Amino acid sequence: MSKKAQLITLSGEELIHNPELPCPTTAYLAMLSASGARTQRTALNNLAYMFSDGKIEDATKFPWQNLRYEHSNSLPAHMLDIGYAKASVNKHLVALRRVLAEAYRLELFVDHNDYYRAVSVRSLRHESIPRGRKLEQSELEALVRACLAQTKNPALATRDATIISVLYATGMRRQELVTLNLADFDAREGKLRLIGKGSKQREVFISEDVVSAIEAWLVHRGKQLGPLFTRVSKSGKASLKRLSAQAIYLVLQNRQKQAGIAAFSPHDIRRTTITDMLSADVDVLTVSAIAGHASTDTTRRYDKRGDESKREAAQKIRSPFKGN
Repeated sequence: MSKKAQLITLSGEELIHNPELPCPTTAYLAMLSASGARTQRTALNNLAYMFSDGKIEDATKFPWQNLRYEHSNSLPAHMLDIGYAKASVNKHLVALRRVLAEAYRLELFVDHNDYYRAVSVRSLRHESIPRGRKLEQSELEALVRACLAQTKNPALATRDATIISVLYATGMRRQELVTLNLADFDAREGKLRLIGKGSKQREVFISEDVVSAIEAWLVHRGKQLGPLFTRVSKSGKASLKRLSAQAIYLVLQNRQKQAGIAAFSPHDIRRTTITDMLSADVDVLTVSAIAGHASTDTTRRYDKRGDESKREAAQKIRSPFKGN
């Protein structure tokens, strides 16, 4: 078993936030467009959560000036280990460099060499071979069964089963899921309104089963306006606090272990949806529109049928070697 990359985090006094100091997060986000600020705020919140070992979720309360080279340098390998794609890791690294630059401009670094070292972490090179895997239908069903088996907390069980069902039914990204609001759910028409990359809006249709799953979750959540998927306490009480993209990763990781299936990344569910649609002979333009891809070339890169097709082709070739 390979050893996972260890993220070096801040702790103790290193995490103390001084509200009297200027905020590099606010300074950085103020330079961006509304859509860009929303995307980068999410990335910075993810980074604050990781670098604080789950103690800080709000990037505006994270002491960025306390990060050093050993922290930033350990980040890429750790993010790959927990399921982030290389492109997503690089986007987080951009956000990290920019917020550190603002901390430097605001004179929060005592030693400028600490800034230059911390910001020197390099982006990852993209792989030529697509990463990830396709989940089998039996694995998806096992995940849902693992959720619903948690009878002591029916609200949490229903929420997690619904999250998995919605992710697979729509092929949406984690961030698109957590930004969903109750107002984006149209039960009568059977569709969800999403805000994707670049603040582009699209609508995706869902089956009656998925509509029913969402409505079952709403029995626990309530019909108040706000985030569609929210936190649930250990006692089974649903709040109106929005889940983070990191929380979705943890939900899926936990359910994967309970279901006893092979590890997968959240993005693998998106790969599975796209592959299954193409396998069902849905044309690539329609699949691309559902997935929110700007190009069908991107959609084709998600298609995991290639591995299966090449494996089947290899078995059809007769070998000139004959065993004794």
